[in-house]
Amino acid sequence: MRHKYVVNIESGSLCPDNDKLEVPMKTFRVDRLNRTHRVLNVDFTFAEPLDDSAEGTLWMDKWSNGKWINMPFLPFQKDPCKCAMTMSPPAMISMWVEMEKAMGIRNPGKCPVAAGNYTMRNYVIDMTYDVPFFSGRFRATPMFRRIATKKKIFCANVIMTFSELMN
Repeated sequence: MRHKYVVNIESGSLCPDNDKLEVPMKTFRVDRLNRTHRVLNVDFTFAEPLDDSAEGTLWMDKWSNGKWINMPFLPFQKDPCKCAMTMSPPAMISMWVEMEKAMGIRNPGKCPVAAGNYTMRNYVIDMTYDVPFFSGRFRATPMFRRIATKKKIFCANVIMTFSELMN
């Protein structure tokens, strides 16, 4: 069964160990525009290409009984760009491509992502999705790291609430 959900992003922040990343991120911020849209601002650097020398994961925690409870979600996947562009639902792939365009990535939707500085300012994103997911409050932490060194190259936290959209 599929339901239309609104994803209320409460906040976006850098991971606590941001200063230990391959290149520390400068900005990761989410601002509320209205009930169904948010504005993203990011500024980060890939010192090396995001390719099959990297792996990525998405940690999910659910808010329950006054604390964050880790829920198994996505183990590390080799070549996070390729995984996102081949394994994501079509609506998510088009969202990634549009975000890559907004960040100035040279070949949006193509892998690997070249080394470089990437900035996205005041990018408006629609937060309503047809998703098979759970209602509730969650913390999502996307993270990429180099396979050979296990050195993190990207990490951010997003706190959000999934709720069924009532028309």
